[in-house]
Amino acid sequence: MPSKKKAIDPPNLPSFEMMNKGIPDNQLYELESYENIYLSNCQLEGIKGVDFQYAYFDTVKAINTYFKKLSLQDVRIIKSDFANTEWEEASLNRVEFVNCRLLGFKGIKSRFKNVIFKGCQGQFSQFNFSKFDCVIFDNCILEESTFLEASLTNVKFINCQMNNVILGDAKFKDTDFRGSNIEGLQININQLKGAILDLFQAAYILQRYANVIVKPVDEE
Repeated sequence: MPSKKKAIDPPNLPSFEMMNKGIPDNQLYELESYENIYLSNCQLEGIKGVDFQYAYFDTVKAINTYFKKLSLQDVRIIKSDFANTEWEEASLNRVEFVNCRLLGFKGIKSRFKNVIFKGCQGQFSQFNFSKFDCVIFDNCILEESTFLEASLTNVKFINCQMNNVILGDAKFKDTDFRGSNIEGLQININQLKGAILDLFQAAYILQRYANVIVKPVDEE
């Protein structure tokens, strides 16, 4: 019996009128918690153990930075740039990334729950050893990205460019790839249990990894 699909919980955010504009001293402090924050057109430096709750990031930059044990809960992030940024052991719950630049982004040994990536550029991103639960990648560019030994539960890749994505030793449960471009996908055919493919994707995987010739019934 197929498992029941879970709905993704969106960020639970207060109105803009209730949010504080910016952060004190314009600087993040280690192990500090920030709530009801609206950040716009600013640069964030890497830090350890910082926690954001009920936050809105608009055109924020954190390029070439390193965050250790970053926590984001009920956060919406739009048009922000995290190119070549590393988040190690991060925890995200009810977070949205909209039209963000994630080129070379690293989310290593992290947990993504109730997270939506929409219209994001994520070429060469790395999500190795991370856990995904109720996550959507919607119209994202994920070419050359890696999900080594990642756990993907209730994850959807909707109309994504996934050319040459590496999924070595990843584990799937209700992981839906239908409609995405998976040309050059690197995966072990024995690990496909729990993955959902459309007919074209299934034929491609069979031909690429099992040397099965797929033909229409009326073709010689």
